[in-house]
Amino acid sequence: MLSVSDMQRYLPAGMKFFLKRYYRTFFPNKLILLFNPTSRCNYRCSYCPVITKFDYTTLFPKSGEKSVSDWLRAFEQLPPAMVYIAGGEPFVYNGLPDLVNQLPKKHQIVGIVTNLSQDVRLYRKVKRKIHIRASFHREFIGQEEFVSKVKALSDQFYIHVNIVATPENLPLIEEVSGGMARDNVTLHVDPYVDLNFRYSPEQRALLDRVLRSDRNPDSQLDFNDFSEKSCSAGRNYISVASNGDVYTCAGGLQYLHSSLYSGFPNPAGMDLRKFAMGNLFDPAFALSKTDIKCSLPCKEACDRDSVAVRRIGPSPAAAPASGLRVIS
Repeated sequence: MLSVSDMQRYLPAGMKFFLKRYYRTFFPNKLILLFNPTSRCNYRCSYCPVITKFDYTTLFPKSGEKSVSDWLRAFEQLPPAMVYIAGGEPFVYNGLPDLVNQLPKKHQIVGIVTNLSQDVRLYRKVKRKIHIRASFHREFIGQEEFVSKVKALSDQFYIHVNIVATPENLPLIEEVSGGMARDNVTLHVDPYVDLNFRYSPEQRALLDRVLRSDRNPDSQLDFNDFSEKSCSAGRNYISVASNGDVYTCAGGLQYLHSSLYSGFPNPAGMDLRKFAMGNLFDPAFALSKTDIKCSLPCKEACDRDSVAVRRIGPSPAAAPASGLRVIS
């Protein structure tokens, strides 16, 4: 039976990125779970919306994090899922290797995103040969040191490197990419998504030269897409916070709770509470049985990779909220 793990193991990186947009074709009703065991991180990247621009530990503090045994019991109650582990920096969560190693076999771990800042010995405690997306943050670590960690762990994991095309990174993206290629390291570039930033034509030309086929910045950076959409989030994709709170998607959590979006237009008057689905540790918790109707822009890469979205209405006119510049 086809699995994402097999695709990651046997396909070249370029083909994997190309096929990512078709996950829902291959696995139309398979549950994909974005799991955030912690919102904490040991880095404070200037462009990070999770830690620096809005500290999610104010919503999900360490004191509310669940134990490994808690999570194992909760995951046992879920239907078979493809689990992607993020954060925060997931490896600052105490016991992550134990959680990964003991996760019920009915679930597949399709990836862990990490900044690789921890001691190599901690990563070695993970006994499953899984996919790691290693985030390269030039503010905190040099390329040579970072690549040495990638190489040290490449016998144990399927690793590719990710970098965000911020204004600071963009002028050096091609140089970084070339260096990674010489070291036989795969580099994946993500557009920088921020309400108050747009690429200049010159920056966009640079970006287009390094983007892979699974990223479409025209749609990902479109904060004016208020068309009504039918979305499978909540039915076959959920985002789980460190205290067990469940949201239909990562973007929905942000629209509902993050001060970064407190003034964001909501021209259709959508009830943001529909993004919150309850708590995984509540015995009454259940996945949605139908798709949701959403009229807000879908901007998160994790969400866009994992849901099935169908536009069902025209885009209503919307004026930007006071003090908020919306990308056109």
